[in-house]
Amino acid sequence: MTKTIIDIVQNDSGGTNPDTHAHEDKIWDLIFDDGDTTSLTRMKMMELLTTGTVPTKTVHTFKKWDLRTTQGNNNIRTWVVVYDDKSHVQLTNTDFYSLLTNGHRNRDEEKEVKVEEPKHEAPINPVLFGDRKSTTTQEEKEQLRELRTGLRENYVPIFGKKIVDEDGILEEEVI
Repeated sequence: MTKTIIDIVQNDSGGTNPDTHAHEDKIWDLIFDDGDTTSLTRMKMMELLTTGTVPTKTVHTFKKWDLRTTQGNNNIRTWVVVYDDKSHVQLTNTDFYSLLTNGHRNRDEEKEVKVEEPKHEAPINPVLFGDRKSTTTQEEKEQLRELRTGLRENYVPIFGKKIVDEDGILEEEVI
């Protein structure tokens, strides 16, 4: 069960991202009905807004607007959410809070539902993986084994061909 958001405080001086430990320009502190608070970065807020939007739309940006009424000094806070398709919506506090809560709920449901990928069951290729019959006889296998061990023991890397001329002078030809 998710908690109910009662207020969001925008910290314009920024803060430290808890995941990357990098400085963020703005941090939003969400205050819940039980007095608990949590801080969210811009990307986390946009993720929750995107998953909370029905039908699914990707959030491009969002902004808090404080409107001052002509009657008295009453301030009304609204939130504007702009989507990637350039459509936008202006929400009251409660609607914005419910959009975030819905995004949190949907994200938790996505984690709980594990999608099983279909297993592709194809028949085994008998040419590649079937019973192989060797055409090499046991005598030939023994000869190959002796030849390989002899090569490993007596291997000396040669980087060029050495030629001895008639006078006994050693010359080296690079291949």
